Amino acid sequence: APPPPAAPGKKPWAPARPSTSASAPPARPGGAPPRAVAALTVSTQSSKDEIGIQTLVGDYKETGMNHGKKVYQKMQKIAGHEEIKVYLYYWDQRDGSDFSGWWFGDQVGGSQVWARCASHGPTPPRAGWKVPWDAPRAEPGLLCVEAGSAPSATPAPSASQSFGSSAPPPPPPSPAAGALAAKVRKATAQVDALEAGAQNAVAAAEGLSPNSEGKAIQDVQQQLQKQQLALSQAQQDLTIEISETRRGGPSATSTVTELSKLSPRLRKIQQQLAEESQKVRVLLSKAQATVANAQTAAATKAQEERETKQLEEMLPATQEVVALSIDAVEAVSSLAAPLIAEPPDESGDLLKQAMEEIETSVAEAQEKITEARRDINAKLQAARKYAPEARKAALQEFSSLQQKLTEAQKRLGPYKTFKREFRNRVEARKQLSEVAEGLAEVELEVEKASMMVAASEHGQLSEDEIGSAEKVVAPAKASIEKAQSKIDNRMRGADGAMKDELAQMLDKVKGIRKSLDTVVMTIRRQRESLSVQGMLKKAAQKVDAAAQALTKCQEAEMPFLKGIEILPADESTKAIEDSEAAAVKTDSTINAAKGFLKAKLQEAAKYVKELSVSVTEELTAHQSRLEVVVKKLDMFKKETSERRMAALLAEVVEAVSETEKKVVVLKGVAEVLSTEDLESVSVDTLKEAIEKTGAAEKEAGAAMAKARKILSQKQREAKGQESASALSKLSGRLSAAQTELSKARKAAGSGERLIKGKAVLAEEEARVAEAEVAVRAAEKRVKPGAEEAALGIEAANPTDTEVEEMSASLAASQKVLKASTRVLETAVTGVPGSMKPALQKLLERGKAGLKTIGELMTLTKEQRERVMSEAFVREGRELTVATEAALERVAEAEMPFLKGLEVLPAGEATAAMESSEEAIASVQTAVSAARNFIAAKNLEIKQFAEPASKAATSEFAQLTERVNAGASRLAQFKKDTEARKKIAMMQQAAEKVTTLEAEVKKLGEAAEPFTKEDADKDQPEEATDRLVVQLKAAQTAMESTKRFLSGRQRDAKGNEAHTEALAELNTRVQETQTAMTKHRKVAGAYEAKYTAKTAIAEAEAKLAAIDEEVKKATEAAAPLIGDEAGERFLVGQSLRTLATALRERMREKCLTHEDLFREAAGGPAPLSSQGFAAWLAKQSEAIGREDIAFGDARREAMARQLDADDDGKISLDEFKAMFLQRFKCLKEISVTDTIDVTKSKTVAKLEGGEMLETYHGPQADESGGMMRIECKVLPSGVTGFVTMQGNQGTKFIEPVLPLAGFCEELEKTVDACVKSVQKSSHFFGAKMSELSNQGRDAAIVQAKSEVAKLKAKASASQGAIHKLKHQIEEARREFPKRERKERDAHIYAKEQREADALLAPAKLKGEAMEAALAAVEAETKPMLALKTAEELTAFATPLAASEAAERAAEAAIAAVESTKEVVAAQQKLLPAVAKGAMLDAKRDFVKMSGRAEVVRRKVKAALEGVREKCSDIVAALEPLVSDAMRAEMRKQGMASHEQYFLALCPPNDDSISEAAFCKCAASLLGEVGKPEQLGLLFRSIEAGGICKRKFQAFLQRYYSVVRSIAITNDFSISTGKTLRKLDAEELIELLEGPRTDEKLGVTRIMGRSLADGVEGWVSVRGNQGTPFLKEVEKRYYASVVELPLEDAFKAEGEAKVVRALKADEVLELLEGPRKQTFEAGTRVKGKASSDGAVGWFTAKDKNGVVFAEADSKYYSCTAAVAMTDAKDIKDCKVLRKLAVGELFVVEEEPVDEAESGIIRVKGKCLKDDLSGWITLKGNAGTVYAEQSTKHFCVLQETPLTQEFSSAKPGEEVRKLAKGEAMQVLEGPKQENHAPATRAKVKALSDGATGWITLKKGSTRSWTPCYRCQAESPMHKVMIAEGAEVVRHIVVGEELEFLEGPAEDGNALRIKAKAAKDGAVGWVSVRDAEGKRAFQC
Repeated sequence: APPPPAAPGKKPWAPARPSTSASAPPARPGGAPPRAVAALTVSTQSSKDEIGIQTLVGDYKETGMNHGKKVYQKMQKIAGHEEIKVYLYYWDQRDGSDFSGWWFGDQVGGSQVWARCASHGPTPPRAGWKVPWDAPRAEPGLLCVEAGSAPSATPAPSASQSFGSSAPPPPPPSPAAGALAAKVRKATAQVDALEAGAQNAVAAAEGLSPNSEGKAIQDVQQQLQKQQLALSQAQQDLTIEISETRRGGPSATSTVTELSKLSPRLRKIQQQLAEESQKVRVLLSKAQATVANAQTAAATKAQEERETKQLEEMLPATQEVVALSIDAVEAVSSLAAPLIAEPPDESGDLLKQAMEEIETSVAEAQEKITEARRDINAKLQAARKYAPEARKAALQEFSSLQQKLTEAQKRLGPYKTFKREFRNRVEARKQLSEVAEGLAEVELEVEKASMMVAASEHGQLSEDEIGSAEKVVAPAKASIEKAQSKIDNRMRGADGAMKDELAQMLDKVKGIRKSLDTVVMTIRRQRESLSVQGMLKKAAQKVDAAAQALTKCQEAEMPFLKGIEILPADESTKAIEDSEAAAVKTDSTINAAKGFLKAKLQEAAKYVKELSVSVTEELTAHQSRLEVVVKKLDMFKKETSERRMAALLAEVVEAVSETEKKVVVLKGVAEVLSTEDLESVSVDTLKEAIEKTGAAEKEAGAAMAKARKILSQKQREAKGQESASALSKLSGRLSAAQTELSKARKAAGSGERLIKGKAVLAEEEARVAEAEVAVRAAEKRVKPGAEEAALGIEAANPTDTEVEEMSASLAASQKVLKASTRVLETAVTGVPGSMKPALQKLLERGKAGLKTIGELMTLTKEQRERVMSEAFVREGRELTVATEAALERVAEAEMPFLKGLEVLPAGEATAAMESSEEAIASVQTAVSAARNFIAAKNLEIKQFAEPASKAATSEFAQLTERVNAGASRLAQFKKDTEARKKIAMMQQAAEKVTTLEAEVKKLGEAAEPFTKEDADKDQPEEATDRLVVQLKAAQTAMESTKRFLSGRQRDAKGNEAHTEALAELNTRVQETQTAMTKHRKVAGAYEAKYTAKTAIAEAEAKLAAIDEEVKKATEAAAPLIGDEAGERFLVGQSLRTLATALRERMREKCLTHEDLFREAAGGPAPLSSQGFAAWLAKQSEAIGREDIAFGDARREAMARQLDADDDGKISLDEFKAMFLQRFKCLKEISVTDTIDVTKSKTVAKLEGGEMLETYHGPQADESGGMMRIECKVLPSGVTGFVTMQGNQGTKFIEPVLPLAGFCEELEKTVDACVKSVQKSSHFFGAKMSELSNQGRDAAIVQAKSEVAKLKAKASASQGAIHKLKHQIEEARREFPKRERKERDAHIYAKEQREADALLAPAKLKGEAMEAALAAVEAETKPMLALKTAEELTAFATPLAASEAAERAAEAAIAAVESTKEVVAAQQKLLPAVAKGAMLDAKRDFVKMSGRAEVVRRKVKAALEGVREKCSDIVAALEPLVSDAMRAEMRKQGMASHEQYFLALCPPNDDSISEAAFCKCAASLLGEVGKPEQLGLLFRSIEAGGICKRKFQAFLQRYYSVVRSIAITNDFSISTGKTLRKLDAEELIELLEGPRTDEKLGVTRIMGRSLADGVEGWVSVRGNQGTPFLKEVEKRYYASVVELPLEDAFKAEGEAKVVRALKADEVLELLEGPRKQTFEAGTRVKGKASSDGAVGWFTAKDKNGVVFAEADSKYYSCTAAVAMTDAKDIKDCKVLRKLAVGELFVVEEEPVDEAESGIIRVKGKCLKDDLSGWITLKGNAGTVYAEQSTKHFCVLQETPLTQEFSSAKPGEEVRKLAKGEAMQVLEGPKQENHAPATRAKVKALSDGATGWITLKKGSTRSWTPCYRCQAESPMHKVMIAEGAEVVRHIVVGEELEFLEGPAEDGNALRIKAKAAKDGAVGWVSVRDAEGKRAFQC
């Protein structure tokens, strides 16, 4: 069965539903029934045997839930279709009610369903199932669903079983296989036949269309139905066939399967037929509907024709009835009208009879109307049943007749009461007559006013005409109002005919009002137009006033436009004030114009449309003009503000500029630090760069700080937005400089980090390596080696001593590694990326070492803890004993106090107190050391296991008690000592007071000579100094005594004796104070002078001491950082290496030092230095050690160092000194008598720090596996063997190297110097403070100044010592590398030889390159040394020097390239992993490559420098030569440069030779013109020969104005008068200069403006560097299209054409470009009097040419008048009547006839050219004709066009002939014209000169460079035909224009030179066909 259709807008099955099919249990194999209990049983009571029912019948089990209800699955398999599963499930209403309910399907929510029941119960319903699911109804008993029971063991019923039976039938016999196959073939054939028939039916259906006939559609429908029936029958037969076949048992299964496969085919065909049937039904329905519609239309048409005929037949009768009714009403009206117009006598019978007739007629008319209305109503009822069209026509006709009857009825109504209202009607008629007469008068006035304004259609009325019209309009308007009021009053009481008449009269009033309104509107328009003209004129005046005010601004700014950017203060202030005042005035004028225009634009919007548009256009044009002025004013105000800011901010601008310069210098210095490959830069280079960067950074930082300070001050002072903006820009510049400064700092930081990283790497690598050695040694002792492991030994058994040594060693190594790890972890985050891998690797090594240490400690834990506990206890005992020993010294110290003397003498008491305090400090130290050790080790021991910690803890407790006891004794002693100290202090206080009294007494004695009355004021300096010195001594004693006594006050509390003694002492001090005050008054006069002198002397002494300290430190450091740079230490290292090698030889050969010396010296005699060096040279080979193969220089240095007494000879002692070594004891160790530890005796015990010396080398102790050495203990002299390093790696002694000792002493010296310098800093600070407190005495002030200077010098010394310290640190860090290199020199030498072999070819090339560089430097040096302009001018051989430099540079560049090639080739030969010398070689190659690039840059820089010098020479010489040549031209009267060119150019040549040029220039310049300089100038213009264009360009130099600047009449700015202001982009031709005003620093030229020819002086650049002019090439143009070359500046088309310029002609600018402005033209819209042609014509053009003008001879008739043949009105004949508005031309002057009082004139009608006499003014004053202001007379031929614009006139109507009369319809209107740009040019082809208009599309800029666009030949001559081809020019090549262009037929050709190879010839820019080959 098909799946249920999808719900509208939804999918067939909602995706949100839970799928329960997965929960169904798998089917059992073989179709065995499940063991579960069936929940439901499905059965059938139908007798039909269908496959669908059999599929569903069976037992069902629960398998899950869906949509809130249970899901059931069939438990039995279906025979032959085991793969099919059957589910019974519920589906809710989510897809609509049509798809809800209980379903049977192959899966929950699946598309294959068999049955459905629309029930919503909790369980499936028993009945009501539709099979299939979309069956029309549910068949009873077809499916029955009941609660299940236990499943039977019988298999599922087969398809042949009856559902109604309870037991299965016996199985049928199995059919034969052949019969089954035949059955399948037959069924298949039947299905195939059905498919074919069905396809034919489907094809027939598909062939149908909406246009097919109904019969054909019916036939197809029947065919489809027939096929559907056949298929339905076939489906039933197939079902029966399958059921019967199933009875055949298993043997028939395959047949059932094959037959079952036919069922889907049948269903598919059925579906196709069903779809096509549906389509056919739709087509048939449409066809049937079409037929039905046609039939209906035909019937309707017949009905309409019939009813239309009926209507035509009945309509005339009805129309006749209506006509009779209307006629009857008309008859009544006819009878009543005479009575109202002329009412008869009321008493007569005539009125009575007339009234009766009227009443009778009214009754008859009413009857006819009623009858006609009845007739129409009846016919309307019938017409409503007509067909639509007929009904519509009938209703329309009858409705029209009804309307006529209604109108007739309305007209008849008033006559029904005619008799009763007759009197009222008569009275109303009279009043209406009066109103009608009044309206006639008003209508006449309105018509008159209309005639008066009729002329407005042809133009603007005058003020008088408008006023006259307004006088007429006003009373007319009042009369209309009055008439309307009367009519409105009568309308309220009127009815019937009277009301109708009043209504008609009211309509007439409205019409008159409308006419009047038209006149009023016309008057309003004319009035507005008239006012608009005045308003527009006023607007133009206001805009002109604004433009004029702007010129005042330009005049005010002239002082700034002369080149001096920052004027003197007074002049600048005045100029700025003038500028600001002019700007304010202009601003006010502009605002007034703006406001006026804005207001008038708003008013214009209220005008009538046509006027509004035109006025808005003109006002907008004025606004545009005003906007230009506004923009210029804004620019002026901005520049004025900038000038004010420049004046105000000059200081800060200078500071910012200085900062930027410093930052630029800093960038240059720090450039090397910004390289990407910073790793490749050497450390020395980095250090140098960092040092320079630091210095430059300080300067830049100082400049930055200064600039910011000034900027901040200006920002605080600044007011207004402009100041803030200017300062903001400067702040931005500072920020940019700060950014660059930060970058440099960052780069320096990177360099420093790199250097620091390298230093850290080297230092920590040595520490980690040393720790690793100790760890490996310990590891050997703890872990078994390979041999032990092979023997099965799993762990080593070190002795306790070894464990103790190992623990100490590991602890030290652990400490080292932890410290290194922390350092590396910190360093790895801060170093550059290139350093991180190496540091990370070292860090990992450190961590690995720590891990190994942890493992080793774990392996020896038990033994180590025990040994360490014992060691800790032992050391604790020693510390405790030391504490107790120190307590014994306490007893000795207090002995003086225990002899019985309570108060000791002062000296003895002080000594005893000092001894006691020393003892206390000693004991305190010992106690603290013991306590700290015990506490620390206690914590460690607690971490140990109990066996090791228990005994140690107990021992530590006992030791703690002993230490605490000692501490108690110490506390008591301290208390006693404190009491004794107080007594001693009181003694000391008394002594101090006594001393004070003595000092004051001395002061009195010194002051005595100054207190005498006859004492000289000018005492000797010695006496005054002695007085002041004594005063200071007394003051010092006073202050010291007071402080001491103050301290004793605290001590005396609680001690009455001491308190009393202190009171007595204080009294004595007060008395002394009083005496000293008297003496101070005497000494005070001399104190300041003495203080000043002393301060200076002390400062000088302090500075001298500092300098001495620095000098001492510098000298002490000289061996390490001076010229020697550690050389002697390296030589010492070489001597130690030699001594080691010689010791081995001595041991092997059993030689003594003496034997060796004799061997070297050749006997006992002393060994000369040369002899030692010679002997040493042989030792490497003799001993077989490469490490002593020293070089010659090193051997000589070693000999010198051995020669201690510098006598040129080496004695035995000096020779033996080479073997002397010194060691320092690191850890307590014994000295034994023999080398074997196990058999030796201890002869001495060494403590840490003791020194040893020896001439011997280390030896191995075979018994202990340790290295031992025979030494002598210093200073005891005990000799014995000492262990150097334990078998666990513990070092006991270490060699004392000369460098270490030197550095230790040097460090002390430098530290002492640093401390001294620091103290000096404090000294100078204190001294300055002291002087500051001395007042403002002149001597003090001078002393402060001197001390400040000395302080600065001291600060410099402080910087020097810090720098020295830094250098020492750097040297110490670098020395190990040098030492290692020295030690490995022999290895390096071997590698070096290999490396040298690789480097040799490159070095040769490098040397050649360096030689080439030297040659370049030598050749360029003479020119590069030229610094001043005078030196450049005096240099005579620049040409030879530059050529030599070029040659040398070319050779150097070749050498660079060769070097780089060789370096690249040799680099490939390096090993993949380079180290040692090869690594150095690799670096050398990198340096060589870098050097090659440096050389390249240097060569290019040198060559560029030479070229710049040549350019400078040319730049200085060029104006001199060009000026001289221009002067020569003027002198010889040459009109053009071409003449001069021809004079210098040889005959038959087109270029000037170098000889001719130089000869001419030399003759003009005299001695100034040096030959080579002139040759250099010649080649800079054009090498090989100067063509005409280049020569012209050389003589004619041009400048373009880049910023507005004034042109003055004199070179001097101060005295020159401003001629005018030059605007931007103006071109200036150089006439003289440039010249520099040295005083002002302004460069000026004399030039001529091409715009207007004005000549004067202009500043090229301001005194602040602002450019005003820039030099440009002479301007050329090329014509794009053909255009006229005219002889004058006039507008295009106005001047005479010289000739037509063709496209692509080259034009040389001679004058201009110049703006050509035009006056406003006048355009008029008019109508020709001759033929009525209408259009626009020009009355006056933009050049002022008048084409037409208003003519006073034209008259217009204002009233009808006759034209007569004679002047005499009495004796004349009328020719014809002239109508109102008709025009005529006056032929004679008007004649005033005094007798008759009329004015006559003779004229000719424009209408028909009839001439005659016309009356202008009658004798009663009536005006019949007046002069017309609306006519123009054409003065010369001009076009009549359709559009207003003369630039875009549109289609031309016709030409207006001279003399034609034009009636004005619109205008005259002003026409504004955009300015044109005109230039005077010369055609290069023939020299024709003239003016052209420059505009887009006509001309373009031209350059002398042409690029080839299509391959083209270059010919030798201009005529291409038959000419020799020079060569072919390929696409993309560039040519330089030389001559032309010239025409060759239709081709355009130029002479040019190829840039590629200098080939010269003629090429076609454009060929004969117009194809372009070259483009410039």
